[in-house]
Amino acid sequence: MSHVNIFPSRDHPCITWSGLSKSIPVLLFLPEAIVSKDRNICSVGERYNMAFKIVRTESRLVRRILSSHGFHEVHPNSNDFNLMWTGSHLKPYILRSLQEFQKVNHFPRSYELTRKDRLYKNIQRMQQTHGFKDFHIIPQTFVLPSESQEFR
Repeated sequence: MSHVNIFPSRDHPCITWSGLSKSIPVLLFLPEAIVSKDRNICSVGERYNMAFKIVRTESRLVRRILSSHGFHEVHPNSNDFNLMWTGSHLKPYILRSLQEFQKVNHFPRSYELTRKDRLYKNIQRMQQTHGFKDFHIIPQTFVLPSESQEFR
């Protein structure tokens, strides 16, 4: 597995450039890759030797999208990957062992944003701390059944 720092083509349909100097490549996953016969789209993973592994989940859609973009799947025990898709949060020692080119779909305490009830509680806390002016971004919300009295 090699980490590619320099992308030879700046006009690939699955790569966009970000950062202040537009020098950081970002891979775009195009839904049409699943049905497309366009080798330019379908080979981006092959071109840059990209690999993924799926751990503790059955994610057929994720597997299909990555494979459609030319990524190859490695064994769940392999450390030779660019993307690890997991069904649960990772232990801190695993996160610390990741290389800079390795990405994961979960990070510590991400449920604080991805669970609607926790997202609401965090926004509510920010409203109380910093006022409603900058955090008036959601309608009044109730977490049921714990707040059913307030809801009524």
